Amino acid sequence: MKMICADVGGTSVKAALISVGRRHLSQTYKIKKFCSVPTRSDLGFEGVRESVLKAISQVKEDDVADIVAIATAGEVDWDDGCVLRATIALPGFCGYAFSKDMSDRLGARVVVINDACAAAVCEHYFANKRARSTLVLTIGTGLGSALVTDGEIDGKHVYDLELGHREFVRDGYVCRCGNRGCLEQYLSATAIKRDAGKSTVKEAFTYTGEKNCIAAKNRFLSVLNKVATDAAAEFAPERILVGGGLAEMKNLWYDEFRARYGDVVSIARMGNKAGLLGAAYAALNGKFEDQ
Repeated sequence: MKMICADVGGTSVKAALISVGRRHLSQTYKIKKFCSVPTRSDLGFEGVRESVLKAISQVKEDDVADIVAIATAGEVDWDDGCVLRATIALPGFCGYAFSKDMSDRLGARVVVINDACAAAVCEHYFANKRARSTLVLTIGTGLGSALVTDGEIDGKHVYDLELGHREFVRDGYVCRCGNRGCLEQYLSATAIKRDAGKSTVKEAFTYTGEKNCIAAKNRFLSVLNKVATDAAAEFAPERILVGGGLAEMKNLWYDEFRARYGDVVSIARMGNKAGLLGAAYAALNGKFEDQ
């Protein structure tokens, strides 16, 4: 069978046409078409929604519309696919009946899950099959976090931990969610660029002679170690993985992290397609009450 998947982030919307040989066998999931379009959050709610539809249209084939899986930033109700909370990266999405609206527009069943949950499902079932539990930190523009434990793929075994919006520094930086001191303001690409005074993470981590860059990198490594150590104590996962944009740039920081802190975390193996593949796998194998 074939299905369409989308991954909605604050910067871009990725979409893919995925062929599936057998729904329980992760190795039979193959991406046949892929595209990425700007999220266009500057145009508000309608801009983001149209970007999602545009991305899907670019990978859709005439005979493929039976099921669509969407991974999205924000807190998502597992059962009905409604967005319970979203930051300004997805304006107007708080309270949005994402699954129902997209189903009406596309004429297909649409399953919507949190993007960190989708990435964690992918890493757990595609790459870490022998692990009893997998915790994934997706570090990019913001910070996603999810835990997958053995059992059914449902809201009782796949957890959106929302660590990014826990208070980390009292009265700290204002977060995109409106609160102050949230963890993602100290563990994200946004935080690194701000602290280093650079426009990209690559600049921040390669201009090693500048004091701001040195401080930004040291802060990132230190905060990641603390968060991973605390998460290990609180959730006791068998593995803690780092995914997202910072995982794609592991050559700029991971060896130094291991030299300082050891094997507290590993790099996620499935890359920037994890959200798409995880959403597909969850949609075909998971339990959703009203999606």
